[in-house]
Amino acid sequence: MFGGMVRLLSVAALTVLLSSCYIPDKFKGELRISRYGDWAITYEGDVIYAPILHDYANGTITPENELERHNNIYKDLVRDIAVKDLKKVGKGRFHLKYERGGRLGKVQLTSLLRRDARLISLKSNEDGTIIIDANGVKASDAQRMAELGIGMEGEFRITTDANVLRHNATEVRPFGQYRVYIWKIENPLSSTPTLVMLRDPDPSRPL
Repeated sequence: MFGGMVRLLSVAALTVLLSSCYIPDKFKGELRISRYGDWAITYEGDVIYAPILHDYANGTITPENELERHNNIYKDLVRDIAVKDLKKVGKGRFHLKYERGGRLGKVQLTSLLRRDARLISLKSNEDGTIIIDANGVKASDAQRMAELGIGMEGEFRITTDANVLRHNATEVRPFGQYRVYIWKIENPLSSTPTLVMLRDPDPSRPL
């Protein structure tokens, strides 16, 4: 009983901190971004809806309401036109194919999937820098996730021809005039991908 209570409290604490979050798992994602700020992103893999984990732990998910709860999460995800395919896996887990692109303005913040369910953000600044950040998990919460068996495994790449000022990629590969920055995500304690690049002015396409 005591072990079950500890587990319940751990999930509750995690849910508070990730109350609007989808946790990526078993995924491959790539962001292609030019030195002018044109970008396209693809993601294929699982996403786990964190708040429902608490409901499973405290027993409020029942055979009578489980399907409805998953249908509601499904509807929330599928309303995004960037979602190309979506399948229910179970226990708050969905298999997702996602494709989206655009061009960053001079000063702009773009969040993917969206601001209330951010997996990654692209932020362009007045000084010409573009900051790319994945949604981070605090070390203490990452440890709870690992203890609860919540996975967060995959690979994320950024391919760009821009002048990269700093990054924390685990590997960098040349690819013609581009470089490919690769992050191997093994668990919730892995480093959160981040990259800062300097944008070039595009005389043919003023901002």
